[in-house]
This record gives sequence, structure tokens and C-alpha cells, in this order.
Amino acid sequence: MPLFKKKDSNQERLLRILDQIKAAESPEGWVKVTSAAVGGLSDLGFSKKGPYLLAVSSQGRGVFDCDTGNKVARDYGSYGDWLKERELVCEGIGPIDSEQICTSGLQGGGLPLSNQFGESIEVVAPNWPVYDLYFCKDYKSALVDGHSSYCKKLDSEHLRAYGFSWCGKYLVSATGSDLTLWKKL
Repeated sequence: MPLFKKKDSNQERLLRILDQIKAAESPEGWVKVTSAAVGGLSDLGFSKKGPYLLAVSSQGRGVFDCDTGNKVARDYGSYGDWLKERELVCEGIGPIDSEQICTSGLQGGGLPLSNQFGESIEVVAPNWPVYDLYFCKDYKSALVDGHSSYCKKLDSEHLRAYGFSWCGKYLVSATGSDLTLWKKL
């Protein structure tokens, strides 16, 4: 039995399609708001009540303003009853202190993978364990031949969490050490 499996024709086809997609710092119609270091990042989630992103790490919680990228609240409690890992929710702080935030990260969960503007993200791992994050517009897919002009490769990393905000106007990608936040123009 061979140690490495030979690539099949479908896998080769998908790699050819993905190789046609160009990398971009931001998708058309979007701007990168911030790239922030967050050591030990475990989970994150968007507020449903305002433009805020909650980041949970081994160093506590931080809240980012999605319009400016500024950190607007911070606590340093490493663990507490504010994080319910099994329920995938975390109690907010600062401007979202009364909100239970749905989280995505180490324990699972998930943020929306599309928005109401016909935009979506897809994560594929042809070079596993590295994941590639693709942004597509006009209801297109990075995995369909002929759609590459509608898509951009935004990230290639060991992704921990990613997705759109509940209002569809913000997008985040995160690893265990940092996050990148974009907003729709």
C-alpha cells in the first residue's frame, strides 16, 4: 500500500481552478479595517446589536469597533463563567456588555459564510493543514470553473475562525495569533 495517494483527476481539476484565482488584500468594494495581533485567540463573534467584534483569547476578551478597527474594550481575565464553550456563546464587555455573543473558534461554531449582497467566502485546504480563504461575489464559487474572475484569495493560513457579521457588512479571518477585519464600502 503506497504511503502517499496519487492525485486523482478531480483533485487536479480543482487545483487548476484555484490556481487561476488572484490574491488580494481586500475584495473589490471592501477595505481592510485592521490586522491585529491577538495572542492565544480561541474564539470570536460579531455583535448582533452594533458594529463590534468580540475576540476571546488566553489573555481575556477584547472588543473591536468594526468601522475603525480600534480596540474599544479589554479585560484580562483568562477564564471565567463568561465563556460557555459548549454553548458557543460568550458574554460581551464594554459596548456589548449585556449581549451574549455567538462564537466560532476552537470548539466549533460558525459565522455566516455569505451575506445579502450575493457575496460569500469558501475555505478549502488543497495544502492541508493550511487553509485558503476565498471571497466571491455575484453568487459565484471558487470551486467552479469559469468563476475565477469573481473571486479573490484573501488568506492562506491555519485559520481558526472566519465569517461575515450578522448584518453582512463586515468580514473576519482569524488564526491563533491574529485577526484581519474588513468592512464593506
